[in-house]
Amino acid sequence: MNTEFSVRNSIGFLANLVLISAALSWIPSAVNAQNPAPPQAAPPPEQPLPPLTAANMKGKIAGEFYKNVKVLKDIPAAEIHPSMEYITVALGVPCAYCHDPRHFDNDDKREKKTARNMMRMMFALDDAVFSGKREVTCYTCHRGVAKGAATLVFPGEKAPTESTAAEIFPSVAVPKIVLDSSMAPEPVVPGPPAAPKPGEAKAPPPAPLPDVDEVFSKYTQALGGTAVVHKASTLVEKGTVEMLIPPPPPAPGMPPSLPTMGNPPAELYRKAPNKAVEVVQLPRGPSLQGYDGNVGWLTFPVTREDTGGELAVLQQWAEFLPALNFKQSHSRVQVDAIERIGDRDAYRVVGLRANGSGIDRLYFDAQTGLLLRSWTTMDSVLGSFPEELNYEDYRDVSGLTVPFTIHLVSPEGNRIYKWDQVEMNMPIEDAPFAKPLPKPPAGPGEPGAPPLPGSNR
Repeated sequence: MNTEFSVRNSIGFLANLVLISAALSWIPSAVNAQNPAPPQAAPPPEQPLPPLTAANMKGKIAGEFYKNVKVLKDIPAAEIHPSMEYITVALGVPCAYCHDPRHFDNDDKREKKTARNMMRMMFALDDAVFSGKREVTCYTCHRGVAKGAATLVFPGEKAPTESTAAEIFPSVAVPKIVLDSSMAPEPVVPGPPAAPKPGEAKAPPPAPLPDVDEVFSKYTQALGGTAVVHKASTLVEKGTVEMLIPPPPPAPGMPPSLPTMGNPPAELYRKAPNKAVEVVQLPRGPSLQGYDGNVGWLTFPVTREDTGGELAVLQQWAEFLPALNFKQSHSRVQVDAIERIGDRDAYRVVGLRANGSGIDRLYFDAQTGLLLRSWTTMDSVLGSFPEELNYEDYRDVSGLTVPFTIHLVSPEGNRIYKWDQVEMNMPIEDAPFAKPLPKPPAGPGEPGAPPLPGSNR
């Protein structure tokens, strides 16, 4: 009885608590209904990024111009895209590997957070061990793959994709290590050549190298002479380009297709001293890139401007006659070696860029004086990658000697341009070299790109 009575009282007590709680919950609601709170102001709409132009980026750091930049927030805004482009080459991945293409500022992907940590590690090593010099880069370990190999890979084989020992076994605890610049390797100072071994023939002395002015003078004469070079004002080159063709967008729910090799029509328009525009007719529409003497731009896959190291490479490409102004745009220019390019001996000319960012190389045929190869690098704060142009099949065009075959060698994709028709001093206005303005969607039957002089579009 006592137990039954206590339980019933407990149940009644709990029921009363529930009723009281409900009443207390109802009273504020009734009060709020009689005195409603003022409506909350809607959050301001998110401001879109300003147009990605070199002019808008000028004088701004990345953290001021872009959203959610953390590790690279203090570098110039113009260096962000070259740095991202370098990562795609060093790791062999597209932008979407780390980013959501619809919202680049999102941090949803683990790969993006990992990339930030990798950059912090790289900068720490360079700062502590190499006195702030850029010696360790993404490519140091990755070598063109998304995940650096943790074990030896034999020549011709790919890095294994299964879990490594570092992921299977627990990590070994080690004391905290503090790096300092005294760990940096000693610089290598070249000494005298090693003496020949007993019975070994003494190496012949190296062939004497010509003066750099002599090399450029011979190049000018090989092009047709000073008068012809000064007379040339425009070049119109038409033909095809052997390249990887980007696939069309995949159907919803389908994986993307791989690019395939093709030979689409290509046209290149040049105007002295440094304007150029190229158009390649791809199945998805024309792809253009150009330089108007100040702004570098491209239209595929989206229209944007080149900045930083990208712009420097484009400026060299836009030079009316390649390498002719190398001495004016570089310092410490000298002939430093003879190398073999194909079956030709070539004098190698090197020079330091005006901004000190790197050394460019030129290779001139020792016999004809013509330019065989130019070599440069696309530089960024994270690292650099090389690009070279090889010039072949020189022919006469109205007195000017012009290469009709050009091989572009680049980790972003090789191309072979073969010109069927080259004309000199055709009238070309300045408008085609300017970056296209945003256009409303084309109507039925309207072209999707501005016409170029001499084109049939």
